[in-house]
Amino acid sequence: MSNPYAEVFYKEFNRRFINEKHKKSGWQTPPKMARFIKDFNTFLAQTAPDKDWRINADGYKIEPKEFSYFVLGLRAQMIASTKNLTNISEKDTRSPEIIEFFENVKELCLNSSSKLYEDFDYDVFSYNHTSRQLDLCEDIPNEQAKNIFFFGVNRSNRQNMEEVNYFFNHASKDLFQQKQFKDTDIYSVCIPKCFPEEIGASTIMKTITEPTKFNGPELYFVEENWSHYIGKDLAFDEDGKVVEGSRYSMEELQENLRHLKVFSYCAGAGTAHRCLNALQSIANQLYDKKTVARMWQNIDVVSFAFPLEAEKTQYHHIAIICNDKDATNPETVIKTNFPELYNHLTLNEEDRGHIKINNAKHTKYIALELNKDAPIFDHNGQNISRQINNRNGHRLQNITAKNAYSQNFAVLRYIMECCLKNEPIDDKRLTQIANAPCLSFSKSKEHE
Repeated sequence: MSNPYAEVFYKEFNRRFINEKHKKSGWQTPPKMARFIKDFNTFLAQTAPDKDWRINADGYKIEPKEFSYFVLGLRAQMIASTKNLTNISEKDTRSPEIIEFFENVKELCLNSSSKLYEDFDYDVFSYNHTSRQLDLCEDIPNEQAKNIFFFGVNRSNRQNMEEVNYFFNHASKDLFQQKQFKDTDIYSVCIPKCFPEEIGASTIMKTITEPTKFNGPELYFVEENWSHYIGKDLAFDEDGKVVEGSRYSMEELQENLRHLKVFSYCAGAGTAHRCLNALQSIANQLYDKKTVARMWQNIDVVSFAFPLEAEKTQYHHIAIICNDKDATNPETVIKTNFPELYNHLTLNEEDRGHIKINNAKHTKYIALELNKDAPIFDHNGQNISRQINNRNGHRLQNITAKNAYSQNFAVLRYIMECCLKNEPIDDKRLTQIANAPCLSFSKSKEHE
């Protein structure tokens, strides 16, 4: 079956490398590069609109560093090209062929560097409300206290806490500085730099297409940080089987899980979902199906920019997205990952107001408006909000920065407050907040 991304990748490879600059008579493609090109050609044979399209790099000297940049940039290339592709469907973005292609991308990168590997432990940091800084978490979270676990996309380097704190504060902005969180223990869960986002693309794709699966790192995380929410003094073998410990009563189990809240962003939401799958795998060993089903009703997950259809799971999911009503600047990351859901959920010019709400069995989908004139900054502190950028609507700051779009910030605060209080979210109240006059937070104390 033809896949439009095959043409995108094929033409980008030829543009970069099959030219006079790289031409060198007699040059033979190095073995690792040749193996990937063979996989690339398999992908083209399966999905290219022209069945004669093939990559042949012999006679062209491509430096390994250049080639690595190309390979690592394929996912970004895929997302950027989505804006200009019409009639994109899940068959294009989730096909077995494209998932296998990105699995080969991952394998090439892992085999090319001793600094990259996929068998890792998540780093967990605790937030100090006084200093507004993260510290490496030394103790397991207290299941009797209110907890929020933030799963973002930043890769951590525990030897460089200044960098860890910079990226955490850049993403969460003003959210956790609000008074409503002062009695809540906040944890940031990060992937180490050994597994960068570029080679994790196949993991995200598999999370979407195989939503009940999880990997070793998620199981290790749950054993260390969440297992005590669902069992007493649990111990595990190397396969995640419970070998020691005991159950809670139904009342104790529900009370513990009312304290477990998740706030997640983009690929971090995929990580959180896999961790919850791992938690369920342990719960299934301890309790019957009815008890596990009741258990999930107490877990709240708020995600931004990753509206995974949680209907095959059972936790309470509030999935938020943010898009520009101007069709020339779509939220292409979500459009790539969830093309049909994106078209159904997003705000359009004909929609009145700044919010659209869709309720499913286990998921509340909320689309908020992107304010193009709001001050959104990149990692270097440059104001990028006025630029046409395919990731503008994808930025977490759209809901965590109170000076970016105060209605969106207020919507998030209301949602998080309801989750912490274990109260239902009122759709009418959400709509009122989203459509309220834009507040000046430098002058107003209403939301402090």
